[in-house]
Amino acid sequence: FNPPETRHPIRADGQYAVVEKGISGGMLCADCVAAVEKQQVILVDHNEKKQIIDGIDEAFIVGVIDHHRIGGTLETAGPISILFKPVGCTATIVTGLYEQAKVDIPKDIAGLLLSAVISDTVLFRSPTCTPADREAAEKLANIAGVDVEKYGMEMLKAGANVSDLTPDQIVHNDMKEFSSGNTTFTVAQVQVMDTTDLLDQKQVLLNALEKLRAEHDYAASFLMITSIIDESTNLIFAGNMDDVVSSAFGKDVLDKEVYLPKVMSRKKQVIPPILSAMK
Repeated sequence: FNPPETRHPIRADGQYAVVEKGISGGMLCADCVAAVEKQQVILVDHNEKKQIIDGIDEAFIVGVIDHHRIGGTLETAGPISILFKPVGCTATIVTGLYEQAKVDIPKDIAGLLLSAVISDTVLFRSPTCTPADREAAEKLANIAGVDVEKYGMEMLKAGANVSDLTPDQIVHNDMKEFSSGNTTFTVAQVQVMDTTDLLDQKQVLLNALEKLRAEHDYAASFLMITSIIDESTNLIFAGNMDDVVSSAFGKDVLDKEVYLPKVMSRKKQVIPPILSAMK
């Protein structure tokens, strides 16, 4: 909408013209705007307000389907349907909802859901993976007509190629915001077959993380460089968080980095200890 000074006075019928620099932009009806029915939205795979799409206040949240921690300050206009399960992937929950509703899963949708399970569980290597995720993946693979292991490795290899990404794109990859009190930080993650190339450009990535942190006034910005083969993570970060990170993982911080063997899950193995150390 144009600023108020560009509008003509409201007419008797409740409408007014929008005119700027002598050019008519059309008519605006306040009652019509107020009467527009809001869209209904179900939040899937997230529940924190900082992670919701812009403009959510112009819609009605009617449900949440998720497998993450419950955090943030999400408020709704009325009671909603909530379904949380401690599984490795929200797609596993969605697969169960198809079965519960006795609705056949189309082949292309099965492929998408399977890809999500493989990605979230890192082909069942993540500690977040449950028997329910494996069972859902097998069912989805049968519908999609693919071999889970073969398709999964091809997918992970394709996703692990970050050679064409800039440092800024790498530190924004799969990035999420988290808060504790008035402190907000970000954690991004890249999953690769070999961490050597990324660690060789560590200082460039630290500079990109600091740029990200400073531009948005975050307390810190983290990047998980996760090895699919070694099932480990090199956690690097920008910001005054050395003591927090050292306390969280029981390790000395060396040049804004800690090595975390057997750590692959941001949700289960990185965020909880950081939030605990911050408190």
